[in-house]
Amino acid sequence: MENSQKLSGLKILCISASNRIDAKQTNSYRKCKAVLDEAVKHIADIQSEIIELQNQSLRPCIACSKCSRSSRCATDDIFNQIYEKITTFDILFIVCPHYEPIPAKLCMILEKVNQIAYHKKKFLQSESFGIKTALITHGATAVNEAAQKKKKRILNDPIASALRTPQFNLIPFDNEWDTGICVQPIEMNYGGETLLKISDYVRKVINSL
Repeated sequence: MENSQKLSGLKILCISASNRIDAKQTNSYRKCKAVLDEAVKHIADIQSEIIELQNQSLRPCIACSKCSRSSRCATDDIFNQIYEKITTFDILFIVCPHYEPIPAKLCMILEKVNQIAYHKKKFLQSESFGIKTALITHGATAVNEAAQKKKKRILNDPIASALRTPQFNLIPFDNEWDTGICVQPIEMNYGGETLLKISDYVRKVINSL
């Protein structure tokens, strides 16, 4: 990419939304790694991090509204640490598996980010305003176009809706896939098609800067 020096030092955060604790490397983690492997080809001095939600002891929102004063959760320091990172990185990738429908820990993050943004927007724009965001969903049954479109309806679109109130800037893949992409597990077809699609999306996100 010709403008790699222009993009020097960008910070990319990947959230692996898998809740699995029985796998050292989940499918979501491997896809986060694929994102960063592609990004490093185009961004000089990249700063990157993967947050695995499986390792995070998050708590659900209890609607106490204390975040209206501090813009932080009064009961969940782990969330606050993640939120601080989200608001200080240039690009956010969310990689989410199909958990009938959405993994609980990702829901916890989205509900708290929305609660903070709801109170913040009464006075100022959200801290997450304009953050370039990309959404990659996946599932073992996403083996054809019809199955992937179903995943889009039950995963991509609801997550995209939850990103609107906090004013994230969700980058579309194309006109049809306007809420990110859906791919198969990497190992199902030796990674070929899946990795190509992820790489293509990463380049689109970087080119949007």
